[in-house]
Amino acid sequence: MTAKMHIGLAGLLRSHNISQKQLAEAANMRPATVNAIFNARIERVEINTLVDLICGLRRLGIQADVGDILQVVDRPDEQEQAARERALRLLGGEPWGLKMAGSAHPVPVKGPSIEEILKEHRGPEL
Repeated sequence: MTAKMHIGLAGLLRSHNISQKQLAEAANMRPATVNAIFNARIERVEINTLVDLICGLRRLGIQADVGDILQVVDRPDEQEQAARERALRLLGGEPWGLKMAGSAHPVPVKGPSIEEILKEHRGPEL
């Protein structure tokens, strides 16, 4: 498993109905810098830039911290992803017992019932 950096500034600003321009002014930063971070078009961020962003957000009344802007997200590596996709194909596309997103009804599961599977693995009944 690998990890990647997720930049959550866009979601933070949207949730508080704050524009990039307002943040740039409150943080005493160039609007282009805020825009690059907002759109995740950056490779690295200086610590002073993060401090300026946090100070600007706090001036706007948002008690934010670095973790509200940057989050490390786990990402499965290619082999793990391929194994997960193979397993889902073998299961008919859906994991057993799970519902499809937004579905109010259980998803039917193909294959033998759990009772039949247990009979095969328990052996003879006494």
